[in-house]
Amino acid sequence: MSNTARLLLVIGLFWFTQYVYVPYTTPYLLAQKVSADFVGLVVGFYGAVPFFTRIFIGVFSDLIGKFKPMILLGCATAALASVIRLYRPDGIGFLIANIISGFSSSMWMCFILFHTKSLTKENLQRGMGYVMASCNGGILCGFLASATLYQHFGMMLMCALSVGAGTLALTLALTLREKEEQRFNPPKLKELFQVARNKRLWFFSVIGLIQQGVLMGTAMSFSNAVAAGLGAMPWQIGLMNMMMTGSYVASCYLSSTTLAIRIGPGILMTLTQLFMALYCVLMVTFDNIYLLILTQVLMGSTGGLVFSWCSAEALSQIESFRRSTALGIFQSVFAIGMTGVPIMAGYLFNHTGTLSASFYFQAVLALIGALATALYYTRRRHQKRHGIHPDA
Repeated sequence: MSNTARLLLVIGLFWFTQYVYVPYTTPYLLAQKVSADFVGLVVGFYGAVPFFTRIFIGVFSDLIGKFKPMILLGCATAALASVIRLYRPDGIGFLIANIISGFSSSMWMCFILFHTKSLTKENLQRGMGYVMASCNGGILCGFLASATLYQHFGMMLMCALSVGAGTLALTLALTLREKEEQRFNPPKLKELFQVARNKRLWFFSVIGLIQQGVLMGTAMSFSNAVAAGLGAMPWQIGLMNMMMTGSYVASCYLSSTTLAIRIGPGILMTLTQLFMALYCVLMVTFDNIYLLILTQVLMGSTGGLVFSWCSAEALSQIESFRRSTALGIFQSVFAIGMTGVPIMAGYLFNHTGTLSASFYFQAVLALIGALATALYYTRRRHQKRHGIHPDA
């Protein structure tokens, strides 16, 4: 097996570890009489920790010029988090475990850069598409396992599978070969932080914030509560999550095709964010579980056609020796959305007694993202047409 194939397998196992228990976390905690506010905190803290840690991990990785140590740490802590879920399967235990899982996810940029650090600007989007497809392939397998096994064996088996997959990922990661680079003049901190002046990086970080926030506040949490409220069986909730993740994986592959690259991110990102807004509205409009299952395709399309593009566009003007720092900023910013949006969704649910307000709020966020994206690319086309160099 090639080094690249092993890395992609490690990525899939890592995200299986992080998500095999996710589809039923919200219904499981609500069934234990944990308040919706606290459930929002449990989900939100998964994104809160990366917000504070990713930038430091990014800078450290650029300084040492290596990513494998962080990959090993990420796999180990992902498995440890589910050990805690097994030891204390209540709201507090899941909160502590999600904090550790959030720290594990802070290492995600190192998986990405291990694969893409030698890619040219022209191949960056294609390489990002492969990485994101492997990531979401692992999530899809996790959802498949939970859909088929949860109803009969419960949350504890999901956590045990998470521990096993994380341990296997760690074992395989130990065999990865990282190319040693000669670095005669290691970058200084001041040079690394100059990426903070890049307006393009900040713009796509905010678009990523919206997409990841809405994803965590709907498909990864309260969409499952909507289905449960309609009387959905566990296997139907699992099927709903698999539909979303399967389309997420497909969109990642689609984003790396020649056709998608030719169409460009302006049209595809704007259109897909409109789909995301429509998804939020339909989730609280339909009263049929099978219609909800089909609706997941709308959210799944944002994986490759919003988030994958955001990642590539944010890094496209960044030199390779400080991409880790730039990616740390990018991932720290979108972690705000992963934290804030689910917390706000839980607050609105708890204080209105209905999920409609939560989903309409997120629909507005998606519309704001679509409008901002359309204006951004329209302005860039105008600048190019008049011979003006687009702003960084």
